Amino acid sequence: MSLRRSVIVALRQAVPAVSGRVFQAFLAPVQAMSPYITVKLPARIGDTLGHQPVECYLYAAQTSFVALDALEQEVIRALHQKEFVDAETGLRYILRYASSAGDAVDEERRLINRVVTFSAASAVIV
Repeated sequence: MSLRRSVIVALRQAVPAVSGRVFQAFLAPVQAMSPYITVKLPARIGDTLGHQPVECYLYAAQTSFVALDALEQEVIRALHQKEFVDAETGLRYILRYASSAGDAVDEERRLINRVVTFSAASAVIV
């Protein structure tokens, strides 16, 4: 299982607020019920010293950013300091919370969102 897939599975299991609605970036169905999460592994730029950024995009109804606050805390609890194995490469990663971006509105989907970023530090080859 890839790092991306491992993170998606972990979020589906550990974040009850989304009822399993965790998708790869850009692949959430247009009519997906909110709240939901998408996971993106952006390209590494420059020398990242074995760190792979992992971005979790949190989406919720345009009712209150408090819902995003709670969802953000659930996501951090689910991933921070957790180990994941990329079965495709044999690399083990420890995810660490890095930052959260400010609140935004997705006009197209009529949802509010926030990005929570983790750094996946490669550990030891399995």
